[in-house]
Amino acid sequence: MSKTTKAALPVLFLMFFGLMGCQTNTTILAAGLQPAPTVFSGMSAQTPTQSARTEKPKANPHGNVVQVDISQNAHPISPLIYGVSGGNSEYLQSLRPALISWGGNPSTRYNWQIGNAWNAGKDWVYKNVNYGYKDGVSAADEFFQTAKKLGITTRLAIPTLGWVAKDRTTCSFPKADGSCGVAMGANCKQPGAIADPNRANVPSNPDTISQWMVHLKDQGLVPDFIAMDNEPELWGYTHYDVHPNCTTFEEVLTKYQTYADTVRKVLPQAELVGPASCCWYSYWNTAPGPVDRKGSPPTDYIAWFLYKMRQHDEATGQRSLDVLDLHFYPQSGVHNKKTDPETNARRLRSTRALWDPSYTDESWIKQPIDFIPRMSKLIDKYYPGTRLGISEWNFGADDNINGALAIADVLGIFGHENVYYATYWQFPAPKSPGFYAFKMYTNYDDQGSRFGGSSVWADSNNIDTISSYAAYDKQNGRLQIMLINKRPDQPISLNVQLSGYTSGPSATLYRYSAQNPDEIVTSEFSVTPDDFQVTLPPSSISLIILASK
Repeated sequence: MSKTTKAALPVLFLMFFGLMGCQTNTTILAAGLQPAPTVFSGMSAQTPTQSARTEKPKANPHGNVVQVDISQNAHPISPLIYGVSGGNSEYLQSLRPALISWGGNPSTRYNWQIGNAWNAGKDWVYKNVNYGYKDGVSAADEFFQTAKKLGITTRLAIPTLGWVAKDRTTCSFPKADGSCGVAMGANCKQPGAIADPNRANVPSNPDTISQWMVHLKDQGLVPDFIAMDNEPELWGYTHYDVHPNCTTFEEVLTKYQTYADTVRKVLPQAELVGPASCCWYSYWNTAPGPVDRKGSPPTDYIAWFLYKMRQHDEATGQRSLDVLDLHFYPQSGVHNKKTDPETNARRLRSTRALWDPSYTDESWIKQPIDFIPRMSKLIDKYYPGTRLGISEWNFGADDNINGALAIADVLGIFGHENVYYATYWQFPAPKSPGFYAFKMYTNYDDQGSRFGGSSVWADSNNIDTISSYAAYDKQNGRLQIMLINKRPDQPISLNVQLSGYTSGPSATLYRYSAQNPDEIVTSEFSVTPDDFQVTLPPSSISLIILASK
């Protein structure tokens, strides 16, 4: 199974924004790769890596307890984990995400010279579209201009496949009645009709992309992160009309290296990211596999990619992979709008696939995924110093409180597990439950305040019903505690125990819940120095802010 099962969302690029300075790590680690065993081979799982969440032994007190210890597992929370993939200016000013991504399947065939011509491939009957933009308007320029104004960091996926839309109306498989076809669902594994790629497209190459980067640079609109295309392992499915053969390991690598080296020459400060792959099956398998399966290189896709990129960068003397960029969609049947009790419960359990080595994925995978620690282990083994970014993720039902709870849980996980950046696909509708879940982290007081600082130990004695995350700001002594009651049917009385921190006499509470679905409610309550009681309503997200004594 792959991300091709997720719903096609064609309207992607309308009113995107972002910009914030990022430093590029151009220091190359010591040369001389050491052979390392494959972490995954033939989908056979090795021992999962351990999340920091499980390092401290749990106490076993009576009742519901969350323990917070500011001296344990402290590390900065990257604000870039609070990212989305769209929204107009008013929306973004209200939500205040830290990162916005220009990506998705249409980005593979975006013609920057026309400015508003895309082809989303199979997602949209292989037809060129303009997504409502008028003649002469550059969607990309508009994206970056508004980005700079709003001060939001940007991620840009550039085309590397080799073809882009030649206009805004033509399709690759026209029918006699004037409509557009999909070649009866043909793909690289089950080929059918072969399209003339010149019918709806024009060639694109590194020189074309270099000209685009120069164009952006000349306007002072340099992207912060640049991805080499989008899900190249699926070109033979999503973009079958211009890529009827299945992608190989070597093709992804060669395309990445060629375009990354080109971009680096023009924009040396941009961080280069890839391979922007999705999902669990493709992390390990991209058919056909590597030509050379002998010797030390690993044979699983992501491990092999990291290994080869390190070799390349050590040979050239500069980094061309700053961030391992991946997409994550749960395979457990929750990335949808379903909100029946069974799906709701599974959706909230499924977030554990991101970090928990004891959680067996409730899907065809049927084994622990332990996604973030596992990918971090691959990085440490094959290309140390590379950061981890998740440029697409979605657990479904963001128009429902259950989906909102999943969003809140995932954002907390990203901070706790030290993810560098993350962007939601696409963006929760304005004033929807998912919107408010994001806002609890990015702008809970409508004054730009966000959940941030250093992630510190926060542990619930019952993670099936209560998720807990904590952030400590040493400069102002503020401690933020995010608490999620996953139970839809009853409130939870909770004891919060503090270690290494002495609280002042009062706390501020920001809460979004099923009881008040149209706003974030604020209140004050009294606390004792090192522990206090709080009641969490059913299906609620509560942010408690403490000031040190």
